[in-house]
Amino acid sequence: MGQVYAMLKNGTPMVRITTEDGEEEVIVNHKFFNEIKNLPDNTLSIVEGINFATAGDYSHVQILSPIGQTAIRSDLTPGLPRLAPILSEEADMALGRVLPQSQNPTAVSVYPSVLSIIAQITSRVFVGKDLGRNPRWQELSHQYSTQAFEASHAIKQWKPWLRPLVHRFLPEIRKLNFLYSEAVELLKNDAISNTKREEDILTNWLAAKFPEWASSYELQASIQMEIAMAAIHTSSMALAHLIFDLAAYPEYVQPLRDEINEVLLEAGGFTKEAMAKLKKMDSFMKESQCRNPPALTTFKRKALKGFTLSDGTFIPKGTILEVDGANRYWDLELYENADHFDGFRFYRLREQLNEPNKHQFVSSSNEYLHWGMGRHACPGRFFAGNEIKTVLAKILLSYDISLPKGATRRPKNIVFSTQVSS
Repeated sequence: MGQVYAMLKNGTPMVRITTEDGEEEVIVNHKFFNEIKNLPDNTLSIVEGINFATAGDYSHVQILSPIGQTAIRSDLTPGLPRLAPILSEEADMALGRVLPQSQNPTAVSVYPSVLSIIAQITSRVFVGKDLGRNPRWQELSHQYSTQAFEASHAIKQWKPWLRPLVHRFLPEIRKLNFLYSEAVELLKNDAISNTKREEDILTNWLAAKFPEWASSYELQASIQMEIAMAAIHTSSMALAHLIFDLAAYPEYVQPLRDEINEVLLEAGGFTKEAMAKLKKMDSFMKESQCRNPPALTTFKRKALKGFTLSDGTFIPKGTILEVDGANRYWDLELYENADHFDGFRFYRLREQLNEPNKHQFVSSSNEYLHWGMGRHACPGRFFAGNEIKTVLAKILLSYDISLPKGATRRPKNIVFSTQVSS
């Protein structure tokens, strides 16, 4: 992608690429971003773009449904002040279970560990204490996501016209359907045995707004797995990268600990307001995400009708468009010392430029497209930011982190197609 970015910087309007899974996509020059981001959904569709990329009709890897988006925007995000003590309590319990403290150095498989921690915390907020602490539900909530992407890869080996037939026989999709059926049964059993469910959880918010959803365990399972897929994998990957970066750059540990202790003392604990005041941690999180993005490209869309850009370039119907996001974070002309990890880069920018909101971890802008942009920006990013900060702060206060003996750098990222993982 570095060569593609260089071509785009030199003025090429767009570059056509073929991904490892055989799909053709067009990477659009960033100078057209303001044009394409404002096009209506019936011209340039995020739903169809994601569905094309993942074979979502069969893998169920799709954009969050309107029901899920409504619950997140109207209840989850406004409810963060009330949820802060729950996040803190569940983080303590999950960390004690997954990472028991020891006086001796202990080797840890980072991603599986943080995946289990994030799954427990997220499940508590989504389905409540009883089901959320059920080990099998926690496993399902992250297994479903992994299996969905395996199903996507499997079905995409087949031509589109064969998929309606072969999807019934693919073991990856059959396993996905089995996990879904198991989620239905767990939800049903929880409803029968837990008649006094906690009020402040996603399940009840959805039920109040969508009674038809509450009357169907199949619909409940579908939305719960869909939201978990969006929330758990991405937050776990971000937290894993943060731990790797803390181990690789230990000079940041003490300044971050000092900030955490000062803020918690002032705020009286893990409140939403306290999380907002962790500006150095926020900067470290954003730097880590810029250097380890979940994907090299962003803003995936499918053209549902042809349209023409301002320079006269015609985009035919059916084109899959993306924007190069990752390489902008590493561009020396855009960021000073962009080729070096600078954990407090965005802290300084917020202070020096008097732009307290622009450079936050959860900020969405033309220059920082990790969360999407505009009406399709990720609605759950505020919950994710608070969840990650809560866990990271507790890790910094309770654990020492180091690379394995003999290692001099953090593990390299794994890149497949345009996707990045730790």
